[in-house]
Amino acid sequence: MICGVGSQRPVHPADEEETMRNLIQFERLREDEPLLSPSGRYKLCYDGEGVAIVLDTHTGGAVWRAGEEGRPVAGDLLLGDRDAVQVEAPGELRTVWRSPIAAEGARSLILTDTGDLELLNGDGARIYTSRSGPVEPRPLRNSAPVAAITADTFLVRETAKWRRTVTREQDGPLRLSRHHKSSGLISYLPAPLVRWMEQEGTVLTWRMLPDDGRPGPRARTLCLEDSDGTVLWAEGSWEQGADLPPAEPHGHAGPELGAGGRLRNQSLTSASGAHTLTHRFDGNLVLYCDATLRVVWSAGTDWAGPGWTELTGDGELTVRNVWGAAVWSSGTAGAGGSRLVVRDDGRVALLDAGGTEVWAIDAHTSCAEAGPAVARGSVLRRGQTLLRRSLTSADGSTVLGHRDEHRLALIADDGTWIWWTYLGDAEGAALCLDEDGMLRIRGADGAVVREEAGPADELRVEPGEILLCRADGAVVWRNGEPVDEPEPAPAVPPSRDGSGGAGPELPEPETAPEEDFTAWLEPLTGDLTYCVTVIHDTAPGEALRRLGAEPGQITAGTWDELLTRGEAEDSGDDDLLVAAFALGPHTLLVEDNGRAGVVHAELSRGTFAVALYEAFSGATTFRVFRDGEVVADHSENGGAEPTIPEVRAALAAMGADDAQDAAFEDGLELLCRTAGVRPTVADVTGTALGAIIPMP
Repeated sequence: MICGVGSQRPVHPADEEETMRNLIQFERLREDEPLLSPSGRYKLCYDGEGVAIVLDTHTGGAVWRAGEEGRPVAGDLLLGDRDAVQVEAPGELRTVWRSPIAAEGARSLILTDTGDLELLNGDGARIYTSRSGPVEPRPLRNSAPVAAITADTFLVRETAKWRRTVTREQDGPLRLSRHHKSSGLISYLPAPLVRWMEQEGTVLTWRMLPDDGRPGPRARTLCLEDSDGTVLWAEGSWEQGADLPPAEPHGHAGPELGAGGRLRNQSLTSASGAHTLTHRFDGNLVLYCDATLRVVWSAGTDWAGPGWTELTGDGELTVRNVWGAAVWSSGTAGAGGSRLVVRDDGRVALLDAGGTEVWAIDAHTSCAEAGPAVARGSVLRRGQTLLRRSLTSADGSTVLGHRDEHRLALIADDGTWIWWTYLGDAEGAALCLDEDGMLRIRGADGAVVREEAGPADELRVEPGEILLCRADGAVVWRNGEPVDEPEPAPAVPPSRDGSGGAGPELPEPETAPEEDFTAWLEPLTGDLTYCVTVIHDTAPGEALRRLGAEPGQITAGTWDELLTRGEAEDSGDDDLLVAAFALGPHTLLVEDNGRAGVVHAELSRGTFAVALYEAFSGATTFRVFRDGEVVADHSENGGAEPTIPEVRAALAAMGADDAQDAAFEDGLELLCRTAGVRPTVADVTGTALGAIIPMP
């Protein structure tokens, strides 16, 4: 028999107190926040005299002091000017001592597990160590095995506009940097993920991949690929990256999973409800004791991200990431396992066709205490609780499960969150359909945290929705929103001849559909931040040239192809990506990153133009141009009084009085009505002209 064990990262002393792992340039070392080495053995701090020292916590002795031999210097320690470790007089900006620990380009100071002070450059690569002096980091161009990335070697992809680097943190994580001139972004990959990535025959590199694994524009993405070029992992991939293979059906939330079955945000629960095995959204496979609310075992794959767990046809229990790469397995391929069973005593066993165990998770002392009343399949009934478990629609497409310990989510087959609710800060909170029919969130102590809806008799997960229903089938709550009670049947009106009979049925009066002025923007930039401009009686190519595009910069393609082109050409923050869509004789300009339309009055030369810019902060710029001049400005700092008939007519149609308020609250409608256009999704999802324009 093979016993499964969870891979757990050891807890270092450095994880148990508020400490720093690196000291950024010009940031002073604080008395209450020492700099620790990864294991916690060495500490950069101040002694009782206010002198910065490196303390060996095992021996209690100092292995380094600020100052010369026998002449310690008290004061604030920092990596200061001249890229050197130095000491300043307390409360002053006056340097009283400068150490020989210095290197041009140093941007941070770290402390190693050998007690050495080291300097890192802006990429995070080591360039100086107090033990051996200057170090020359070695770049690995474009691709390399993860194991080849060390303190002195780093992965880099550099163009005229962007610099992307991957460097190794001293305790294992990888630091990812993406910089363009003065702007940039830094993120980290955790050490367990990095250890998994150190596989033979794989390389870390950048490839053009669909954003978040979805159809649409492609982005330059850091990924791990094998010798065949198959992607095993990609940065930022929280949606499905690979095609999900078919799975054999099984009893959802039941105690067994057969060969070919799959769990994705789903669970198995023992017959009595005492123990639950759950595949969590973070990628971990976890066994809970429901009676004690304890985790008794995990695969230790919480770093893997959303994916799935499967029992393969050859009998191996495997946890996979969104790209289908195995991140943990039971090692039982070919051993004859055909079904996985969660038992009431807390044992999880893989059985062969004859019922003999070929593998087991035996990490829990036998425990037969029953948990809360168990919900199975797709329905939660009165008196039942959903705690660290899942409900699944009959077709398997929609799952209600725990996103983490504090959130419950309804998740569609493509990973989209349809509905979610916050369970509270305390662990052990659950969704309960109480005996009185009310759907409530209850804490581990049974106290009511929040009331969601009701009364009703069952909560059902259907394809794409969650319904709270009465016994007669009436829906009282859907996807988090209450459903109004059915209205009583209308009284029978008297007939036209006055006889009181029903008479002929009269047709319902037709109502004009409500106009939608925003749906067309969603496939492009969404509705959080955008800049759109309508130019009358102007062709798309001419509009782009007026905006500053050279003929060689203009190409035909879809919006997604323009964004992909921008990524392929490493466009920076100072490059304007803009598409020009034909709206009859007019042109609609849509910018991906900019606000050129609201400041280019020359777009309206010999004609009429309307431009709207919505910033991420919510600040709005709305301007109308005629023949190269601003004729109406209803921005935050513009005028409130409309100055042209087109704006007055638009406000009248909207039933609005204040142009500034209308621009802020319903800017796209004001733009469309003022310009006299009604863009549709079809207008902006076909081929258009686009350009990438370097902006001054």
